Amino acid sequence: MVSRAVGVVAALLLITAVAADTSQSAAAGATSAPRCTPARKANPGTVQQTLPYGGLERPYELTIPKRYDGRRPAPLVINLHGFRGTGQIQNRDTDMPAIAGNRGYVVVAPDGGPLKIPLNIVPGAENAGQFEGMPFWNIFSPGVVDFGPPHGQNLGIDSSSVGADDVGFVSQLLDTLSGTLCLDAARLYVTGMSNGAGMATTLGCHLSDRLAAIAPVSGVNLTGTCPGDTPIAVLAVHGDADDTAAYGGNDLFGYHFGNPSVPERMTQWAERDRCNPTPTTKHPHKGLAVERWRGCAAGADVELWTIAGWGHEWPRARSAADPGRIDATRVVLDFFDAHRRRAS
Repeated sequence: MVSRAVGVVAALLLITAVAADTSQSAAAGATSAPRCTPARKANPGTVQQTLPYGGLERPYELTIPKRYDGRRPAPLVINLHGFRGTGQIQNRDTDMPAIAGNRGYVVVAPDGGPLKIPLNIVPGAENAGQFEGMPFWNIFSPGVVDFGPPHGQNLGIDSSSVGADDVGFVSQLLDTLSGTLCLDAARLYVTGMSNGAGMATTLGCHLSDRLAAIAPVSGVNLTGTCPGDTPIAVLAVHGDADDTAAYGGNDLFGYHFGNPSVPERMTQWAERDRCNPTPTTKHPHKGLAVERWRGCAAGADVELWTIAGWGHEWPRARSAADPGRIDATRVVLDFFDAHRRRAS
């Protein structure tokens, strides 16, 4: 029988293997960032670039919108792929560059670092050897393998044993882009799918002093402990029939380990953001439940969109008539439009 410790790490190594636009809201645009002088020019379009970090050359896809002029600060979306994916695939599946670009967002979609298999640390890890080196977001960086309360279990394994320092990498990526582009420092956002959703959540924990909001899709409960107490707006989208990142938690590909359920994780976010403890629940249409925690500190709302019968996939409904389904790309961007980071 596979031990609990082996189950946790094996599940970690298998994480998420299945791998008309509106204008910016008045809430998001209430305070204008100062213009960039001199202008930080960049040609509109998509380019492939790399950033050296931690001994690796980290690729990323950068899309500059047509509206970008180098003087007016633009919002930024970091779009994170699932396990074994790439930034290019994530952009293709979500259509984020086109849809966000129409709203004036710069979009960056980086690649995760190579997965490491800790063969000499946990017995049985060799069963996941075929995944060695595949693109993976290290949701436990920096720190140890630990899912935190209420089901936390610290295995005593340093996160560097399973992957790169992705919190450090994304922080450096933000520094690099902010130094070359005219970006609105109060409108930096992260979204992601699956393993990328877990990383978006981890970044919300560790970089809440820089980010305005995060929007994990199909993976808000795939993350470790959450340090700090700086409020940040959180939107999670998850299907209750997800058979990869289980909605009820504690299960991934048949392994039983310590990740909380999606509702538990969202309750933790509401507590961290000092929101009213009881959310309001609405059903915009059949098969969709939207829970909202209000009264949070610093204007940071917490929302959970649960799609009945939906599995492990980024929702891209073609119309509101599609029961229970949404276009998550537009839902995420609407949430980002409505939130900016307040000066502390």
